[in-house]
Amino acid sequence: MLSSLVLITVFLLQWRYGFNWADEGWLWYGSQRTALAEVPLRDFFSYDPGRYYWSAFVFKIVGNNGFFEQLLANYLFATIGVALTYLAMLHAGMGGMWRLSILLLLGLVSGFPRHKIYEQTLSLLAVAAIAFLFAAPQRLKRWLLLGALTGLAVFVGRNSGLFCLIAGVIAFGLLSKRSSRPAVAPVCAAFGIGMILGYAPMIFMFIFVHNFFRPFFQSVLLTPHWAWSLPIPFPWHVHLNSLHGIDLLQARAVSWLCIAVPLTYALLMWRAVRSNTQLSPVESLAVGASCAGAGFLVHAFYTADFFHIAQGVVPFVVAGGAFSAHLWHTGARRSSLAVVCLLASLVLACWLPMEPLVQYFRAETRAPDGVRQINIGGDSFTVPVQQAAVMETVANLFRNCGAHDGGFLAAPYYPGLYAYLGTRSPLWDTYFLWHRPEEIQKTEIAALREYPTSLVLLNAASAMNGREGLKLENTNPNLLQYIVSHYQPSDLKLPGGFELYYSPQECKNAAPTTLPESKPSF
Repeated sequence: MLSSLVLITVFLLQWRYGFNWADEGWLWYGSQRTALAEVPLRDFFSYDPGRYYWSAFVFKIVGNNGFFEQLLANYLFATIGVALTYLAMLHAGMGGMWRLSILLLLGLVSGFPRHKIYEQTLSLLAVAAIAFLFAAPQRLKRWLLLGALTGLAVFVGRNSGLFCLIAGVIAFGLLSKRSSRPAVAPVCAAFGIGMILGYAPMIFMFIFVHNFFRPFFQSVLLTPHWAWSLPIPFPWHVHLNSLHGIDLLQARAVSWLCIAVPLTYALLMWRAVRSNTQLSPVESLAVGASCAGAGFLVHAFYTADFFHIAQGVVPFVVAGGAFSAHLWHTGARRSSLAVVCLLASLVLACWLPMEPLVQYFRAETRAPDGVRQINIGGDSFTVPVQQAAVMETVANLFRNCGAHDGGFLAAPYYPGLYAYLGTRSPLWDTYFLWHRPEEIQKTEIAALREYPTSLVLLNAASAMNGREGLKLENTNPNLLQYIVSHYQPSDLKLPGGFELYYSPQECKNAAPTTLPESKPSF
């Protein structure tokens, strides 16, 4: 199918560029541990289990659990959402060029952020499900299907499940304003049954997986602390600090995107409410995509850096593209071209600079020796030279210290290094961005002794989004104090503010004094 071909092309073009050892690494580590029979949330800190079991399934099929296989699993999951979106466009009677244009934009959007492709895909599944629902809102099976998607979304990520629920409520409210108003009680019953069916894998885990429910419940209580609010970067006050990693021109484009997305959704839904005639299938798809997208705006605009905006506004591509096709079919061709050009310009200006392949070419242009190849999970990836130096130094020292499970700790947020080394973290927590009570920190210190942990990589001065309160000394002060008082600092000067600490008892002959020799980029 054409949708699969687009995503396969995007994957093949840029899979080997970059490795985000924080967020991408967290996904890879969780998937790797799940493939090794550990249970997400129970055995290690994670999101909800769905994405890890999907990745573990792909690992088993291909026979390896490297980073390449993780990216492959991501794009295979994305193919489901894009393929069903394509079928929704086909069912709506959109022309081939319109479908291809939207697919190409979705392929670009799927390239960043790679580790959040699951949230992006779920939003596209919501688009397809609501478009299917709009075609025959009186059919309860379609509400059942939307409920099943919502339950499955909760299994993958509880936030996405909530956003699918919001999208369903918006769709119901919109239909209630039109002549095709569905009955409330049957819809709620069908939707509720569907949610139970979609959430059945998690219910199964509650019942049959030993000691799973308690850590799951604790993670639910922790959910409000998983994210922090950042101001929306509207054009009149672009907050560059909340849009870290992008230049001013792209930040301006993102600021206009933050206006275009909700405005498009509101306009399309307002037109649907005000219209007394039957919506055309293409316009119905645009309105359905707006309902789905409106639910995910919470995700995009609460923590409004581009990572979260990019994963929360994907339905905008379908809504804008379908509306442009509708205008073309109704004879308003100048307006149609204006809409599609604006859509394409925004997507290109916002996403293209963040694509891994583009990032690589920009890095090569600025400094030809600034990137180099490194083996990650059995495949060669191109990463910044400083990152490669840290990874290889850690790997060398870890091997010298005995390379045993639990023998290495990275803090505050570099869990990808565990997957890179093929080892288990000594602690349940792998992301030290939240304040932990003293009791939990005592448990973590005890775990360091139990394994015993021989090597620690710290970046204690690092603060997510520049927030001082998220430094390790503020979130886990007792753990940090234990490390600096019980481990010996290495004389090695690592780039990026990283420091190595090692246990003299476990690493008697493993205190490096020089970085690994640099190799050519190619």
